[in-house]
Amino acid sequence: MNIKMSMIAMVLVSGAAFAGGPGGGGGFPGGGGSMPQNSSNETVNIYQEGAGNGASVDQSSSKYADVNITQKGYGNGAVANQNGAYNSDINVSQTGYGNNATANQTGDNSTINVTQSGLYGWGGGNGASVTQTADSSIVNVTQKGSANWANVYQH
Repeated sequence: MNIKMSMIAMVLVSGAAFAGGPGGGGGFPGGGGSMPQNSSNETVNIYQEGAGNGASVDQSSSKYADVNITQKGYGNGAVANQNGAYNSDINVSQTGYGNNATANQTGDNSTINVTQSGLYGWGGGNGASVTQTADSSIVNVTQKGSANWANVYQH
């Protein structure tokens, strides 16, 4: 019985260290780790629920790479970077309020999707900052609720 409990605790601790982001979520103080990767055909999936969570993924120099971050709650923050990552995708889905998403991507034939909406009828105050420097690439930002903002720079 103790062995099973120890293994579950190890998985939870390593998962929490992986999921944390720099500076906490949504601009809140705090800390955590980030997940750097720099090879080909990589996929990172992060799911977080609650408040003040942070997720940070860096897939620089990765090609055919995918980042999928899903956060539910409020005051969460997501940062995804793909520099030199052609044929790659960044997908951020945030449900709730006061969430922030930052996506930076350089690499041709790539896509950034940011979706922010309400949770249980509450939504708004979400922000998205997207920068994409690439040929034949797409940015989609969808926001539902009030007092949201989006800044998209594509060239």
